Amino acid sequence: MSDQEHSLQEAFDYFCAQSNLSPLSLETYSYALRHFYAFLEESNMAEPLSLAGQEAAQQTLEVLGGNPQDVNMLMRFVNYLGHEVRSANPKRGKRSPQVLRLEPATVRLYGQAMITWFNFLADELLLPDSFPTSAAIARAQRQLRTYVPATLAREGAIEPPEGLEELIHAYDSPFIPDSLPLKEQHRRKLEALRNRAILYALADSGARVSEILRLTADQIRGARLNKQGVCQVRVRGKGRGRYGREVTLRFINPTLQAMREYLKVRKDPGATALFVSHAKTRPKYHGAPLSANAVWRMIRQSAKKLGLSHIHPHEFRHWRATQMLNEGVPIDQVQRFLNHRSIRTTQLYAKTAERQVDEAGARTSPISL
Repeated sequence: MSDQEHSLQEAFDYFCAQSNLSPLSLETYSYALRHFYAFLEESNMAEPLSLAGQEAAQQTLEVLGGNPQDVNMLMRFVNYLGHEVRSANPKRGKRSPQVLRLEPATVRLYGQAMITWFNFLADELLLPDSFPTSAAIARAQRQLRTYVPATLAREGAIEPPEGLEELIHAYDSPFIPDSLPLKEQHRRKLEALRNRAILYALADSGARVSEILRLTADQIRGARLNKQGVCQVRVRGKGRGRYGREVTLRFINPTLQAMREYLKVRKDPGATALFVSHAKTRPKYHGAPLSANAVWRMIRQSAKKLGLSHIHPHEFRHWRATQMLNEGVPIDQVQRFLNHRSIRTTQLYAKTAERQVDEAGARTSPISL
């Protein structure tokens, strides 16, 4: 890459190829980039910016600096992370209440990821001279410090967004018109069964999307329920090293059956990955392992159709942790279920259940009337 005629996605792919970051770190950068695309495509804050508009990933770097407001682009992205990503009313053109939807630590993480990426692009001389890189980065860093002080970045976990329970069942009864060609009906059925199984798996296990996508078809075919009605599957999860540490994912029978129903209709025993692509617009990828980006888009589009706010795959993990704690599951068991290395991470979710503590105290007080 030697000029600014490359798209944002091409520039990010170049960054990934040149960096020596671990796969898990690059995955974090990818999540931040997806939020950045959503910011450019949907947020009112982005409207004056040169990169604003649909198909943000295909926008070229050469347009940067074409609007004086571009200097505030990264700063506005930080504001977007903190105020719009989980707003109650994300519809374009309407003001959303100032409700945090990402925990402060995540706002810092994603904001800093985009700052680091733009620093890289500047060092590689990929940004046009018209874009005030130094000023844009300085303003974003100042906004991060002002908005999310480091001492508060890990105060507690976020409250899961409303509507997740509805989203889980978004593909239980898909509508597939009979007027479509049989081949297209079959493809849509495959996508619906796959998406249902993914949503069930995310909600049931509380796993990271990268862990769900590492499931293989053979693992699900050979899985067995134990006496507690749970099947356990081992995959590579988050951790140091190229492949991460092994973690245990747990599913109950409805989730296992949803996965097997998808496999039965798919009829490709040679495939290794459990979840694969069936995209109509990219037939050459049929049968290829599904990407985290594809899961992100599926969940985002499904939530939008249901009139829900921005929801991303990791929020199922937040929801599952809070739900288990609210049900009275001991925190050490929640830690093992979610495969947290440290119980301190699990304790962040315990802070979202303070209401249960008050209720328990009132209910068991020895001097209550």
